[in-house]
Amino acid sequence: MKYRGEIDGLRTLAVVPVILFHAGIAPFGGGFIGVDVFFVISGYLISTIIINELDEGRFSILRFYERRARRILPALFFVMLACVPFAWFWLMPRDLRDFAESLTAVTFFVSNFLFWMEAGYFETTAELKPLLHTWSLAVEEQYYIIFPVLMMILMPLGQRVVMISLVVLFIASLILSQWGIYNRPSATFFLLPARGWELLVGVFAAIYLRKNPDFTRTTQADLLSIAGLILIVVPIFIYTHHTPFPGAYALPATIGTGLIILFARKGTIANRLLATRPMVAIGLVSYSAYLWHQPVFAFFKHRFGSAMFEDFAFALIALSLLLATFSYWVVERPFRRTASVKQLCLSMAGCFVLVAGATTVFLTTVHENYKAVPSYQWALENASPELIKYLERRDVRRDCDTKIKELGLQYCRFGVADQEPTIVMWGDSLSGASLHGMHELALQNGVAGMAFVADGCPPVLGLRNTALSTCTAATHAEVIEQIRKLPNVETVLIIGNLSVAMEAGNVLFDGEPTSPTLVRGRVGQAVDLFREMGAKTILVEQGPIYDAPVAEHEIQRIRSDHDASQTISRQDQLASVAPTRGLADVVDGYIETVDFYCDAASCPSIDGDGNMVIFDRNHVTKNYSEKLAALIFSHLDLGT
Repeated sequence: MKYRGEIDGLRTLAVVPVILFHAGIAPFGGGFIGVDVFFVISGYLISTIIINELDEGRFSILRFYERRARRILPALFFVMLACVPFAWFWLMPRDLRDFAESLTAVTFFVSNFLFWMEAGYFETTAELKPLLHTWSLAVEEQYYIIFPVLMMILMPLGQRVVMISLVVLFIASLILSQWGIYNRPSATFFLLPARGWELLVGVFAAIYLRKNPDFTRTTQADLLSIAGLILIVVPIFIYTHHTPFPGAYALPATIGTGLIILFARKGTIANRLLATRPMVAIGLVSYSAYLWHQPVFAFFKHRFGSAMFEDFAFALIALSLLLATFSYWVVERPFRRTASVKQLCLSMAGCFVLVAGATTVFLTTVHENYKAVPSYQWALENASPELIKYLERRDVRRDCDTKIKELGLQYCRFGVADQEPTIVMWGDSLSGASLHGMHELALQNGVAGMAFVADGCPPVLGLRNTALSTCTAATHAEVIEQIRKLPNVETVLIIGNLSVAMEAGNVLFDGEPTSPTLVRGRVGQAVDLFREMGAKTILVEQGPIYDAPVAEHEIQRIRSDHDASQTISRQDQLASVAPTRGLADVVDGYIETVDFYCDAASCPSIDGDGNMVIFDRNHVTKNYSEKLAALIFSHLDLGT
């Protein structure tokens, strides 16, 4: 296959935005589309080889996978093994366990499934996962398990059958992707069925160029290749982590990449831009740069804290490129060009043993003697017992014994045990975090209540969280049914993140994306139902949401000897709760919390006495759940 320097330049256009996006550089909010550019490039290059060799009758599935192993495994194992000592010394036990699980998943190219089940790509905690970015490698390798076999079956049947089959697969995958961004966004982002169409764009480019190998520079080719550049570059700057993705939103970058592959040939303006020495140089090390940047960023944040990352972002980017250059010349290039099959197999077998050994040690230590983990030993010597408790997520809230797992719902009584409940608390995990304090205050006031908690499922009738399979309209329908059975309810407290419920891309009502108008109407329906029962509805305003989990930030702050605890400005918090305040006239009572969480200027995560207000990003500690409950009870008419 003839070398095309512009393809390496295109790789630069893919990897640099991804790195800048992960570094949090503001203008590059859509830099994640670089992964989609990589998918199309990969589809083009690999399918070109497969189709050519099948056409010539010399394709070998074993030789194909040998080439893939040479390309992917040496650098990947090198980076994984380089991560091991940093993970051992810098990660807390829970994070060390997660890292060990990711080592296993990456080794078998199923990390996309692991990260899909664990969390979303755009969540703040995701940025702390050193191997999160390997999900895209897993998608590619899963694709290349299927694609060569599929082509071996289809090509003897003729080109027409090949094209019809590939077009059908492309359309089905794209439709699934578009449906999935609103119904199963996390699975759609991470899994092959909704990503396969992107690689097929590259396949179609390969098929076209095989039939039309000759190229003559024309004005049309110049315009189309420049259009391709624009289609890639514009989304980098206009997309954000709120953009539903991939689906149709991935079409500009993938079509743009296809246009460049087809038309940015020798002599075109796009070719001259992409084939410059700096673009080609970075493109050559793009795979290693992609591998290195996420571990470098994540381990820095674990050790020194996310708050310090911004000051060192460009230095860490430079370090990633330096490491990439080293691993390209020392690892990638030798294994691809000069290592024998025997050397490759023995080296990769040795790496596999080392990774398996590290995984075993990490998991065994965490499960059997987690206090032996160096970072935990340090925490025991330098951090308060309360901080350690919240780092471990141990006894952080009061949970209910009665659970309906298929609905993601738990419920229980709180307060006085020998009375009928007169207070109902209905909400998501914010309500769950408040339950301890509500129980204590209910005991003090001699009243009983019933709590209904559905984590990740804001308390709005008909709401569906597509990122959480247990949060459907049936969840809160069950809550209403249970509340109807309570004969003496006087007050229903709604405690949940309603601002997010009005705006999040993964929230639907009857298949329709959420909006303030929809949420307002559904809250009104619930209020009417409760009024029919003779109960008042009181909405409790949500608290601040911090950029990083507070307990983790505090341990990093102590360890790195920097002074700044997390804060949010009062003005930002007021802006955050403004959508919820728009519901104040719908309910019977509205409890504002900005004065509870904030002083005149800011909303600190640590109070003046050094106590945590919030322990993760947005859930109150047990201590503050009692203070919040006291605020809530001051607004209740208990009839005494």
